Amino acid sequence: MRMKNIYFLTFLFLFLSCSEDKYENNIPFQEVSFQVFPLTDFNKILTSPGKVAITNSCHHNNGQSCGYKDHGIIVCRMMTSDTYAAYAGTCPIDLTKLHILNDAVLKVKCSKCNRIFELDNNGLCGNARLTRYRIIMSITNQFFIVRNY
Repeated sequence: MRMKNIYFLTFLFLFLSCSEDKYENNIPFQEVSFQVFPLTDFNKILTSPGKVAITNSCHHNNGQSCGYKDHGIIVCRMMTSDTYAAYAGTCPIDLTKLHILNDAVLKVKCSKCNRIFELDNNGLCGNARLTRYRIIMSITNQFFIVRNY
């Protein structure tokens, strides 16, 4: 009887620990690494909380990588803290370029599937999540580095 309990608990543990990620993301890996100077880049828009900018080319700061199919990287300044976040500028479902919603704070939209991603909620929208990149602040807080490796 005791051996049956051990087998049952082992099977239950394996079953519960082997689950897939519940968020869909079809974006192939693309190496991303570039610096952002919030006080000067993107027309100084990142100096205000709740603002969002998207790199408009792969030539941001001397040709650094800007994501999947040149869709750019979304960079935003959070509302509640003096921190920044960076996401892929590509819809994880349709692989199309995302656009900033002008009437909403920290939200971007896919024009193909009409999903609205909330950047202050880890880039979530239903069962989809934007690819989020690491932010590495400089010692002086004058710039930060966006990376996915």
